[in-house]
Amino acid sequence: MNRADPPSSTQVWRSAVFSRVVRPAAEMIAAVAAATACVAALQSTAPAAGLGVIYLLAVLWIAIREGERLALATAVLSMLTLNYLFITPRHQLTITHSQDVVELAVLLIAAIVVGRLAATGRVRAAEAESRAKLAAAREREATLLAETASAILAGHSVSSQLDGIGLGIAHATGATRARVVLESVPTPLDGEAALPLRTRVRPAWLYVSKDMSWEQADLERLAEPLGRLIDVAVERERMADHAAEVEAGRRAEVARTAILHAISHDLRSPLTAITTAGSALRASEVTDAERQELIEVIEAEGARLAKLVDDLLDLSKIQAGAVTPQQDWCDLHDVVASAAAHIHSEHPIAFELPPDLPLVRADATQLERVFSNLIENAIKFSPKDAPVRITAGVGGGRVTVRVIDRGRGIPSQSRARVFEPFYRGRGASGSGSGLGLAICRGFVEANGGQIVLQSGTGRGTSFAVSFPVARQPEAVA
Repeated sequence: MNRADPPSSTQVWRSAVFSRVVRPAAEMIAAVAAATACVAALQSTAPAAGLGVIYLLAVLWIAIREGERLALATAVLSMLTLNYLFITPRHQLTITHSQDVVELAVLLIAAIVVGRLAATGRVRAAEAESRAKLAAAREREATLLAETASAILAGHSVSSQLDGIGLGIAHATGATRARVVLESVPTPLDGEAALPLRTRVRPAWLYVSKDMSWEQADLERLAEPLGRLIDVAVERERMADHAAEVEAGRRAEVARTAILHAISHDLRSPLTAITTAGSALRASEVTDAERQELIEVIEAEGARLAKLVDDLLDLSKIQAGAVTPQQDWCDLHDVVASAAAHIHSEHPIAFELPPDLPLVRADATQLERVFSNLIENAIKFSPKDAPVRITAGVGGGRVTVRVIDRGRGIPSQSRARVFEPFYRGRGASGSGSGLGLAICRGFVEANGGQIVLQSGTGRGTSFAVSFPVARQPEAVA
């Protein structure tokens, strides 16, 4: 028969008979035989009836191993053996002296009592062991549930949480692998046992490799609490998604309101100025000087209007994640100088960039836009006699450029919002749209950099733009 074939019913019956009848009977006979040998060896030193206490050891041994019934049979067999072999007349089951009868009766009673006590102790020990095993099982189940709850709290998505739960179950059960899958129909792999989890939100199955140290019943007891925890994980993600949708809706509403404000105010102002100037040009009594002034107004407001439209388009690309930098090696000296050259202002600018700044990988056009916005912003909030400083340095594996003004700084309650679109934090009057810093952050982060505000009330403001120091091209080295 192949080793993998299951045992036949005859083999099962024979195994049961051996374990329940043959083996206990053999142990009983062996114990009585061992006690008889001891009595035979010592019979010359003491009366046979007195040596009968040795049989109590055999009764005690059988009571501990097999229980009360077999201990009683051992006691009877021991007394019969003692009477037959050692009490006169020998080799007969009769007793001549009444004293021997009393001694045998006492020994039999003692053997029965000892057997019962030992059997009772055996039962109590078995119950204590069973309770200890049950307590250990409950403890490991509680530990597994605690680890599962920790995996749910630590995970950021249902998939990562389910992975953590599977790892915890595999560790607790000693299985090679365990996994939890949200599906209606079980799909176990080879060598896996499938267990349906009692979930309410979505159907789920637990698959554990069959080499686990736990019994299937142990896992089945955990089906309901594991299912409840998985319900918590699924519901938690659903609530998080809902909260994200609500927050996205709130931000969209804020952005929509801000855009409407920009259209109604920031776009209306230059359009009104252009329309008014255009109407004035039609008047016949307009002098050449006035005509030239009106033309300048139209040009300035048109440029302002074009810049606002460009800012809105750039912001929409940034918020849609559609910024695609054309990265190449950039010299920050050239980028900052070009940005400053595009600013039509007589305000003094102090360039304090060291000559050995490393090149960075970025889109030069987008960086020019960033520094142009930062310099314009610094000029707007600087006193007329205080130059805007542009410094740079390398440290911590990054190259950093700072644009510093000597204005009144930004209040602490406003610093967290300066990079929000349409936010004007320093109460400045003028033509600013509140989009410049939002666009700066979008372009800097799209190029792998960081922009940080460093400000203190009453002592100016600094915007630090930094990029990782990359391995320089060989031609530069």
